[in-house]
Amino acid sequence: MLVGGLSLLGQVAGLELPSVSWFFSVGNGFGWVSSILLVVGGLAGLLFLPKEIRWTPVTLQRFRRFRSIRRGWWSFCVLMGLVGVALLDQVLVGKRALVVSHESGLYFPAFVKQRYLASDFGMAGESEVSYRDLKVEMGKSGKGWVFMPLVPWDPVLDSDTMQTITLEQREGVYFEPGAKEAFSGRARRDYADTPGVKHSDLRLRKGLPDGEWLGYARTGGLALSAQYKAGVKERERWTGEMPQGEWEAAAVTDLQVAVYPPIPPLWKARHFLGTDSKGWDVLAHIYGGWQVNLKAILMYLGITYGLGVMVGSLMGFLGGVFDLLMQRVIEIIEELPFLYIIMIVVSIITIAEMNLGILLGVICLFSWTGLTYSMRALAYKEKERDYVAAARLQGAGTFRILTRYLLPNMLATLVTHIPFSVAGIISSLTALAFVGFGLPETYAQWGWLFDDGMNHLNALWISVSMFVVMVSILLLVTFVGEALREAFDPKKFSTYQ
Repeated sequence: MLVGGLSLLGQVAGLELPSVSWFFSVGNGFGWVSSILLVVGGLAGLLFLPKEIRWTPVTLQRFRRFRSIRRGWWSFCVLMGLVGVALLDQVLVGKRALVVSHESGLYFPAFVKQRYLASDFGMAGESEVSYRDLKVEMGKSGKGWVFMPLVPWDPVLDSDTMQTITLEQREGVYFEPGAKEAFSGRARRDYADTPGVKHSDLRLRKGLPDGEWLGYARTGGLALSAQYKAGVKERERWTGEMPQGEWEAAAVTDLQVAVYPPIPPLWKARHFLGTDSKGWDVLAHIYGGWQVNLKAILMYLGITYGLGVMVGSLMGFLGGVFDLLMQRVIEIIEELPFLYIIMIVVSIITIAEMNLGILLGVICLFSWTGLTYSMRALAYKEKERDYVAAARLQGAGTFRILTRYLLPNMLATLVTHIPFSVAGIISSLTALAFVGFGLPETYAQWGWLFDDGMNHLNALWISVSMFVVMVSILLLVTFVGEALREAFDPKKFSTYQ
């Protein structure tokens, strides 16, 4: 009820609240329907559900067993922490400022649907303001301040086309910071009082000037052309564009190197894990991919477990013609080639028109059938128990027996299946994106980072970062699943007397 209420409040008030605004980002119709259903469902729960949950001694014992398995318990705590971090959304990751102080007023661009123009803050242009540039501008002028998220980059469609690295000099030889080998490549200096205006451009080989050295006037014209060999000047020519004494006496920046995507991890630009080949921040992309995976997990579990539990329970409880018919339907579905169906759907819809709902719909079509066999077997076993016969004698109908008696006794099987289903959907989405049959580029996808890392093996930070994150997530989920299976296993903790 709280989530639905906040979603509706944000839409009516024009607010962009973290995470809950996702309902309306999918579409206005989806946003209104889903938010109202959440509110109605919450109210119905308050009115009709018991005021407190009365756990059975067996369930409490299972919880205690789970907590006693330290690896699984701490993995669960870490996963819940990561879910909480994902819910913070634009508070942690995003290109819009959290707070802007300008002309004695405070603005909160990240939390409102309104988009501020550059002219609103005294900058040139009528497009949406770049808050990263605004922060630099206000830092120089002192006429305000900007507070950005920890990672000031959007997960997708937010490119950093170039960054600079300042070289450091060791005994007359230039090195990149932290590098053991001397730098080779082109470097430049700018005028200190007018950043961005080039003062000189030279080529370095093994840390020493080697090759052409060009000097520029403040107007941009060529002032000097020189030639170096292993750090020794061989010749020079002044064009007269700028007096030699003035050019040599000008205050300049340290020697800098222009770095183009993929950009390595760079603290000053807040690229903590570098960028990919498009200039998109890797950490922001991983964060956005984790959010997409969480949305997919919720939708996937709701659909597959809803269908699988319902159909499987009815097959076992009703039996007969219904059971035989559904077995044939499930066999047909399981014989269909999953990847070919995905390829056909993508060719019809195209990647640009694909969205998370359609992709998950296709995946769920092939995923719900596996759960039905477990539910069918359990329903066949449980319906012969005395408590079901007692419920029938008291006049309980099929729906009541299934929901109040059978399903609670199938809970152990369902709980132990869920973590492995979570790992499965994460792997499926990543694999589909890797082979090019995933979502469009408006979605952050881990598989795309894997593919980009494979195509740019010299940029190890891409593939290594993604590999470490995904393996860690899957290990945590697996540890939780193993602990749940062990805690809910009656054979491990039961004895016959």
